[in-house]
Amino acid sequence: MSIRNIYYLVTSSRSFIIQMVFTLNAIYYVSNAGLNPLELVLIGTIMEVSVLLFEMPTGLVADFFGRKRSLIIGMTILGFAHLLEGSFPVFWAIAAGSALWGLGWTFISGAEQAWIADELEGKGLDRVFLKGAQFSSFGRFTGILVSVLLATVFSVQATILIAGGLLILLAIIAFVIMPETKFVSSSSEGVSGLTQMMTAIKGGVTHIKGNTVLVSIAFITLLWGLASEGFDRLWGAQFIEGFNLPEEQSIYWFGAFYAVAFLLNIVVLKIVELRVKKRYATVLFITNGVLTVSMLIFAFTGQFIVAVLLYWVIAAMRNVNYPLMSVMTNERLESKGRATALSMFGQLDALGQVAGGPLVGLIALYTSISGGIATSAVLILPTLFFLWRMRKLV
Repeated sequence: MSIRNIYYLVTSSRSFIIQMVFTLNAIYYVSNAGLNPLELVLIGTIMEVSVLLFEMPTGLVADFFGRKRSLIIGMTILGFAHLLEGSFPVFWAIAAGSALWGLGWTFISGAEQAWIADELEGKGLDRVFLKGAQFSSFGRFTGILVSVLLATVFSVQATILIAGGLLILLAIIAFVIMPETKFVSSSSEGVSGLTQMMTAIKGGVTHIKGNTVLVSIAFITLLWGLASEGFDRLWGAQFIEGFNLPEEQSIYWFGAFYAVAFLLNIVVLKIVELRVKKRYATVLFITNGVLTVSMLIFAFTGQFIVAVLLYWVIAAMRNVNYPLMSVMTNERLESKGRATALSMFGQLDALGQVAGGPLVGLIALYTSISGGIATSAVLILPTLFFLWRMRKLV
């Protein structure tokens, strides 16, 4: 099996399993655990605090000890995180599972991109990342169907537990099939681990500061983080509480929400792959403009069908951000220390979510869920300035 196909297989399989949980999370949190809007956002904030604390150390693990090793550790931890949150439908267990999930994700964040970039020696990354995103969307689409089926036959809670076990199994399979032939450790003999860590961090900061596009990407990443956490945690509650969806119906509706969204994402990414030639900043400027307007209308519409259509637009636009930004970022990073630099961007995203999540949650708690979602939309607006400025630089 080729390196590209292994990458597509692992990333799509992981997306498939994680989506089994994400499809049902809102139902589990609201209907089973009875979390209020602030608790919903705090769950995400706890996860992002974990990411913020561990993103850099785990990025250094990938640079010093291997990208493959970091990926395997990360997927194993994600599996145990879902087993924990699925075992006890109460705030403390879900919060602990979220913290563990954040830790696990930091081992994957940056390491997977660095692994495929190294193995392909930086060649054809735009096509690989775009196609990888399409495979991930297909995996998520399949995960939606399976999660709805399992939740109907068994329960929402059982489905989360099954997904946790499958992630641990995937980690074992990835350990067997993933090669790592081009990795060069950043470690140096005779130099202490702390010194090497500080050197890697300083090198990453210097490299980012020396590139205008990377600096703009850093600001955009921070702003996306500020805006994303509130919406991620509140959109499901908006449907369940705002439109009074009963739990039995919500399983099928949430399956439809995600299924159509990922089909749209596959189509949109295919259009970008075929039609867009390096005009990534322009595309992101347009999609984020549409995203902002759609979120504002979604926040206040009283029509269920309009809200559903707007959610699909929002999901499709948001899913364009990551692969295009990954291409622009990886094209400007050197192989040595790549995972550490990517982890810095992950930390900026986490910092934004840690700062923005509680703010949006408090606004939602003391005003309404609609007010919280509208605040998230407003927080996206500054990204348009940076994307507009980047258009002539990429």
